[in-house]
Amino acid sequence: MRGRRASLILLSALTLPLTGGPAHAYEAEVAATSDAQFYTLRSPWGDPVVRRRRYTQALALHVYDMQGEFVPFGPQLSFKARLRLDADFGKEGEERNPRQPSTFVPDLEQAPVDVMYAYLEGRNYLGGFVGFRAGRQYVTDSLGWWSFDGGLVRLTTPAYVQVEAYAGFEQRGGLPLLLGTERYASDGVYRGNREELELNQVPYFLRESKLAPAFGFAIETTGVHFVHGRLSYRKVVNRDRVVVSPFPDAGDGYQRVGGDRVSSERIGYSLRASEASLGAVRGNLVYDFYSQVVSDRALALDWYTTSAISVGADYDYSYPTFDGDSIWNWFSHSGITTLLGRAEWRPSPRFDVALSSGAKIFETEGDSGSYGIVEQAGRDPDRSETGRLTDFVGNLAGRYRWSDGNLGLRGMTETGKRGHRLGSDLTLNQAFDRGLYDTLAIVSLYDWEDGLRADRSATSFSYVAGGGIKPFDETRFGLEWEHSTNRLVGQRYRLLATLDLTVLK
Repeated sequence: MRGRRASLILLSALTLPLTGGPAHAYEAEVAATSDAQFYTLRSPWGDPVVRRRRYTQALALHVYDMQGEFVPFGPQLSFKARLRLDADFGKEGEERNPRQPSTFVPDLEQAPVDVMYAYLEGRNYLGGFVGFRAGRQYVTDSLGWWSFDGGLVRLTTPAYVQVEAYAGFEQRGGLPLLLGTERYASDGVYRGNREELELNQVPYFLRESKLAPAFGFAIETTGVHFVHGRLSYRKVVNRDRVVVSPFPDAGDGYQRVGGDRVSSERIGYSLRASEASLGAVRGNLVYDFYSQVVSDRALALDWYTTSAISVGADYDYSYPTFDGDSIWNWFSHSGITTLLGRAEWRPSPRFDVALSSGAKIFETEGDSGSYGIVEQAGRDPDRSETGRLTDFVGNLAGRYRWSDGNLGLRGMTETGKRGHRLGSDLTLNQAFDRGLYDTLAIVSLYDWEDGLRADRSATSFSYVAGGGIKPFDETRFGLEWEHSTNRLVGQRYRLLATLDLTVLK
């Protein structure tokens, strides 16, 4: 009840600037979305049965021209915030009870609230060269989608170069007063509030009670329409005292480590160059200082052969990296390489077809096919050479549009020595009465086979039926029903209700 009451207070407080007081020369926008989901999932083993009754509410407030009278190319001051309540009233008490280890989920809340972003932004200060942000904000570049609490300063120079510097604390869960979430932190760790847990209870769930300092910078081109490049660097520091291993030592104790240490440290560069009558080139490169490897590299080429036909090719390599506190850093892992060729045909504004085909290459230490043989013989596998497993992939999609609807067909396949997955789905969108009503219908059929676990192979059939109504401008209410079935999980159902509302002032 305390969590629900606090959520209502926060949702109400976010709208206070819109009520009362004298009028000012600023523009305000309030947007709200509500999503209610009801679904039941049965484990392939029959137990447990997961019942969820989720209610997600997001409320956004944007205020513009706070500096006063608007002057073209002059200083601009604005405020943006978005709050989210993600409640699940289908969670059972055993899932939050540490004395029930078989069902206990650490740090599970029934109605968590998080501030997605809330920052004050200034542009065109000091002669138009300086901008800033202060508060919780996002950074999106070759290093990924990231969020932090702090400040950012941006300097735009006349030499078509823009410089950013920022510092603060990485947005993380486990700190209730900050209303944060763990989704933007590095992979490989599970952190949160351990105040009610003993040291030997779920030791893999790491303590999060101290802020994680972070800083970075970026240099990018600006004002040049045909080319854009951005160099980014970011470092995050862990400070909490955490368990080194999830297993007790010989004395039935747990060793811990504390002090400042690297959580993540990476540098990356992305580049895009395009010419409207010829094509485009895109690429990025990321180096991970903690793992001392190139974690990502990609290159994409597009050739606009005619106004109706374009072809392209993609190369992408991804090596998994983890937070410095993650145990996964001690396990061997390798990268995945994807090679694709693409083509798109647009004979008319109403119709287009896209095709891509290629391969995914999975690297292993040694020949993975010989692991079982040598282990049965009592010998260690030979990891001196890199082994490779290759899957062939293909995607085909087409869409036809008319004035108030569209019909799309999509199919995919991926097959290799370890099995396959293939299938397709058909999607129909249709509006009525000049957009007052809209409908949605989806039918899909997919089949997969696991070469290592034949009992996990199955064919799945699903359909979705839904619709919506827009009784006012910028307002929509929608309802969707989904039903999926396969031999592993039986029948699965989901009901989704949505409400989108925007108010301008």
